[in-house]
Amino acid sequence: MTNKGIVTEVSGDLLTIVFERPEACGECHNCMRGSEDCAKHTITLRGHADKGDVVEVEMDDSHVMAASALAYLIPLAGFIAGLAVGWALRGTVPGFNEELLMALCAIVGTGIAYLVMRALDPHFSKGRWEPKIVSVSKQTE
Repeated sequence: MTNKGIVTEVSGDLLTIVFERPEACGECHNCMRGSEDCAKHTITLRGHADKGDVVEVEMDDSHVMAASALAYLIPLAGFIAGLAVGWALRGTVPGFNEELLMALCAIVGTGIAYLVMRALDPHFSKGRWEPKIVSVSKQTE
């Protein structure tokens, strides 16, 4: 997957790149409820370019799919695990609604999955998972 973005900030060899909404997004404006900045996505990468340059950033499609799968499956697994723990604990707390206990455990499981994702993020954001700059060109007016 390749996207073009504009370098908005340069700090040594760190570039801040802003990407506009892809054409595939259409005009739904679902992200951020159609605000002016709803489709601006910002990343920071190592590279060499000047402010205002157009850079082409690439990430292998298989890595994009794997990252998307992890981003959805880890919280889902946490939710299901929490739900299972709540189901196993039902009836152990007298006077407590069983469905409420299961829902609370599912929420806690999802929260734990979020913390796991935060802990794994530095590992996954480097190496083969990191987008690469493939070309740099001057912006034409």
